[in-house]
Amino acid sequence: MTVWSPTGSGNTHIDQVLTNISLGWGNNSFVGEALFPVVPVKKQSDKYYVFGREAWLAETSDYRAPGTEANEIPGFTVSTNSYYAQEHALQMAIPDEERENTDSAFSPDRDATELLTSKILLGRELAMKTLVTTAANYATGLTVTLGAGTFWDTYATSDPIGDMRKGCRAIHAKIFMEPNVAVIPYLVMSVLEDHPDIIERIKYSERAILTPEIIAAVFGIQRVIVPGVGYATGPMGTLGNALTVGYLWGDDVLLAWVPARAGLKVPAFGYEFAWNYGGQAMTTDRWREEQRKSDLIRTQRRYDLKLVGVEINPASGDVGKSITGYLIKDVLST
Repeated sequence: MTVWSPTGSGNTHIDQVLTNISLGWGNNSFVGEALFPVVPVKKQSDKYYVFGREAWLAETSDYRAPGTEANEIPGFTVSTNSYYAQEHALQMAIPDEERENTDSAFSPDRDATELLTSKILLGRELAMKTLVTTAANYATGLTVTLGAGTFWDTYATSDPIGDMRKGCRAIHAKIFMEPNVAVIPYLVMSVLEDHPDIIERIKYSERAILTPEIIAAVFGIQRVIVPGVGYATGPMGTLGNALTVGYLWGDDVLLAWVPARAGLKVPAFGYEFAWNYGGQAMTTDRWREEQRKSDLIRTQRRYDLKLVGVEINPASGDVGKSITGYLIKDVLST
């Protein structure tokens, strides 16, 4: 695919080799698609359906006499919401001098692609974290903030198992399914590994070393994700700038129902609507700018993150708020 360069200095094309590098780049510390399955979309902006919960409404008029028609019932109550797959793009220049001074002429392209990809995905991860750790995005009864005496690092009085089971019950009361994914940030997981309540539950098991799988079994969750990605804030671009570095996910814990794959009429906590512009959710293109004696590498991803498992009953007072997730905020004292 070829389009004109944004600088007007030539033309640019999607580089399949560099795009494959970008698609293959992974970081196990990210939550990413494990919490927001990707929905490939053909248009940058469109609507999607939000279905009601009529499947749980019992019908008492289902008797049919011989030779008569069955009673006909209405289908799902349906509302719509919209997405807009905003483009997120970054680029780097590779001067001829840099390419000349490398052992492999392709190395600068690969290194640039990996750096650009990591920054775009870090931005997406930050957007996910901000969306799912905002208490106002959840329906009534689906968030709790811990305090003195209940912080999970206060081993003598805290009850992490009870807190998690309470969250499971709260989600089950809304969708009649227990959450199957928990996001437990690295700092929190390191505390749970020494919590006496957890140790008591597994001390007679064959595996004495705690793992996310064992923690998941203790909490009754199918999968535990442990994000440990770092995140820096502060002024950039000048030598000597002081950065504030910490864990992106902090100490909030999330429970959610996440389907194995995106689908119609499938309950889900959230989806990433990714516009497959050029055939891929994330692409990398390259062009030449002779006046700069440089090649330009640009990586882009066009997406919108949406909480899709939301309340649509106007009488609830929670229209548009998530009913497929449960947020436990501030589980640590520091």
